[in-house]
Amino acid sequence: MGFSQHAGMVIVCDGTDEAAARIRRVLHNDPATGVMRHADAGYDLAVECAVEQGLNLPMVAATQGKG
Repeated sequence: MGFSQHAGMVIVCDGTDEAAARIRRVLHNDPATGVMRHADAGYDLAVECAVEQGLNLPMVAATQGKG
């Protein structure tokens, strides 16, 4: 999208608990970062996705808890 740059992600899946934890983080954080960037830019679909997935984005009021 636009001039976005991607570092690429390489994860070794060797069956260990440590690798499983790394895989979970990457498969959550990598797409969540894209949602965060688009929600911050004001894209309604990204804001809806952030709310649905429980992302806490301080710059997006809709993701802040009530109360």
